[in-house]
Amino acid sequence: MAIEKPLRLLLVAPNISRNMGGEAFKALMIALETQRRGATVLQVSHSRVRGEIARSHPELNVVYVEDSWIQILLHRMRFVPALLLLNAWQLNRAARKAARDFVPDIVHFTSPISPVLPYFSMPGFPMVIGPLNGNVGHPPAFTSREPLPKKLGRWLLRPTQKLLGAVFPARRTATILVSGGERTAVALALAGCSRSRIRFTVDSGVAPELADRPAIEHQGPNFAFVFLGRLVRYKAADLAICALAEADVRCTLDIIGMGPEEPALRSLAQSLGVHDRVRFLGWVQPGPALYDRLGTYRAMVFPSLAEANGIVFQEAMMLGLPVVGLRWAGPAQLFEGIDSMLVDPGPQDEVITSLARAMNRLAIDPAHANRLAAAARQRAMADYGWGALLADWHLAYHLAIEEHRRDSVSVQ
Repeated sequence: MAIEKPLRLLLVAPNISRNMGGEAFKALMIALETQRRGATVLQVSHSRVRGEIARSHPELNVVYVEDSWIQILLHRMRFVPALLLLNAWQLNRAARKAARDFVPDIVHFTSPISPVLPYFSMPGFPMVIGPLNGNVGHPPAFTSREPLPKKLGRWLLRPTQKLLGAVFPARRTATILVSGGERTAVALALAGCSRSRIRFTVDSGVAPELADRPAIEHQGPNFAFVFLGRLVRYKAADLAICALAEADVRCTLDIIGMGPEEPALRSLAQSLGVHDRVRFLGWVQPGPALYDRLGTYRAMVFPSLAEANGIVFQEAMMLGLPVVGLRWAGPAQLFEGIDSMLVDPGPQDEVITSLARAMNRLAIDPAHANRLAAAARQRAMADYGWGALLADWHLAYHLAIEEHRRDSVSVQ
């Protein structure tokens, strides 16, 4: 029996970082975990992450891309469409140059994850893109909160995808990992992507150190809750504060994260008379200290309105921390088929009341909290470990290699 040689993977992502949001963190974990499991990895990423990677992950072999003067100018002008296109072209050019020397078995673009953003092709190499996850709108009762660019993007999705699919055909010839279910597959189909090239998968794994930790044990009454995420409008920390105002007066809410909404959230807590029960703790570095802190709460309250996946949900599930949120988009997929404290995304007043009721029940019912935590952790252990996820992607890699060989033969 022949021994299978380790795959040579060229991974491409604008950012790989623990400090730049979920997308960059996922791209970093893909690089670390594929290398840890025996693949020979070369990563292409932007030089803005050079310092962090040199300090924290010197074992990674990274080709860094520098900003050109044009990109700096476009960034200052906030001309986002042109900047995104130029960034994609620059990363692709660096990947092509690296591939000539590295000669990978697979070129895998792990980010960006949007099914709308263009990708350039990689002639001569099998190409994998994803996991892609997008085409997420707000719940119908909350569409008034959507920013205008988001609404325009949804209204123009069909013509935009058809145009981008014609101009940038890479997505039509690549193997595409899709974690966003049908809503993402529909967006890709509009760009001309064949269903035969789409492989549905889980969006992300969870850091192994979380799986190695004992599950949180909930004992006695506990009225402490936490919100963990960037303070931007669609994450809806304001709904968590409003729910706190309706919940038992013993309930408290720690908000871990930073963002432009913080001043408005502080004002909201003041106006609702709960400022003495809300603490803004700022950003906290992921790691043992944060995980220990999370073990002191009864649940995470995170009513995000447009979460494509939500790594923070997966991490809470693995830790044994119940989640109070909305049954919508990514969280609805993650908790599908198991008991949870997700609430239906109806009118705002009803959502706030439902969140408050969920908090009240969890605060006084540790047995219920433990049941929810056990079911969620079982799901996370079975489906969200990097081992199972990368084994699935390994199969996708080999399918991409075979498709590339067939395409090459047909061209000849």
